[in-house]
Order: sequence, then C-alpha cells, then structure tokens
Amino acid sequence: MKRSLWLLICCLMPGASCLLTPVKAADASAVSIVVGSRKASATPTQQGFTHTGGGNIDVAQPSPDTVVVTMTGVAVAGAHPCKDSTATLAFDVMQNFEVVLEKPDVKKAKLTVEARVIGLLRSHVKGGGAATVATPGQATVLDGDNKTLVTVALPAHSVCGGENESVNNRETPEGVSIKAGKYTLHQAFALSATHPRSLKLCKAASAEFAPDPALDPLWISAFEPFHGAAKKDFGFQVTVKASPE
Repeated sequence: MKRSLWLLICCLMPGASCLLTPVKAADASAVSIVVGSRKASATPTQQGFTHTGGGNIDVAQPSPDTVVVTMTGVAVAGAHPCKDSTATLAFDVMQNFEVVLEKPDVKKAKLTVEARVIGLLRSHVKGGGAATVATPGQATVLDGDNKTLVTVALPAHSVCGGENESVNNRETPEGVSIKAGKYTLHQAFALSATHPRSLKLCKAASAEFAPDPALDPLWISAFEPFHGAAKKDFGFQVTVKASPE
C-alpha cells in the first residue's frame, strides 16, 4: 500500500514522468480444434444377479486446442441360485473434429493423444466371482481416409478368488504431425463382472470405474479393501491436444 501511494505521489509531482506498461493479452491459440458430429454409446448387458451403473460419456473442451473424452461406469455380478451372473458395460465413441491453423505462419500442427484409467477391481474369496477390464482403454485418431495416424492403449486388468486391485494407469502422449483438416477420434472401453451359479452367501465381484454414487454401497463388503478411496477421477479419459509444429 505504501509503495503504491509513493508511486502515485511521484507521478503527480511536477516534471515527473510515469511509464505504465500495459498488460499484454494472452496470445490466441495458433492451432484450434473444432468439435464436430459424434456417435457414442454405453451398452449394458446383464444376466442373473447383477448391477450396472454410470454409463456416462463426457466430451469437454477446456481450451480451444484441447478435447477431453471421459467414460465412467460400473459392472457388478453376484451369486444367483439358478444361473451364472454376468454384467458388462461397453463404451464406444466416434468423435469427429477439425484441426484449424489460426495463424498464416503456422503450416503444420502436432496432434498428441494421452490416456489414463483409474478404478477398482474387487472379488471375493468364496464363490468364484471375477472382475475385469474386458476391453482395455484404447484410442485411435483416423484421418479423412480412415487411415490410422496415432494410437494409445492401456493394459488389461483382472481379479478373481479374493484378489483386489486398485488401477491407475497412464499412457504418455503419442504425437503425430498433421495438416489442417478433418479427423476422427475412436475411443473404446469395457468393464465386466462375472459370478458362477451358487447357493452360497458371498459378496459380489465388481469393476468400479465411476465416481459415487454409480456403485450402491450395498454391493460392497463390510470389509471393503479400498475404504476411503477418492473416486472423483475414476474412469477412462483421453486427452487430444493440437499445437503448432
């Protein structure tokens, strides 16, 4: 406060000069992504004593040069006395987009694709249930001729027989040099939980890759192995970013 007052006095004194440097506005993106048409689905399949939840597909654009696609869902299967139980939740997205070069001196762009998946897999020591990432997260960018330009893929995961696993995978960005034009992002992901027919009282197997409340707590054991886990970032997320080359 004192310094500001001193500068004001100096500027008002006769013969004094005061140079005010204007704040430079942030440069507009040299490359931008224009989101186009989209075909997306999350398909649940259930048999027996099962539950699926979530099934959300969120497409966001936090900045003109970035698109983020997030898939979140849950699949649970417990023991049914008369039949095997199976629950799956399969995601598929075809997102069209256009890369625009906003400045005349920019001739090409670099397109990068980054992927990460966060979630929980649970099984019970009794009953024979299993939980899997049935289709490991994968994303591919195609050009106008349906030619693959860049692909990222995450590893598979599964648990059974009392195993439990906290999954947090990230694939480092894969990049490719491109020209201005139209492209397509194809993204796929699937979860599965199974449990054989049984008369025994045992807890369900679950694949949880969605924030609360997608999975009802009644499906989780009182001895929850991941009690207190932060779930706000659960899901399979792909980030596509364009930058000047």
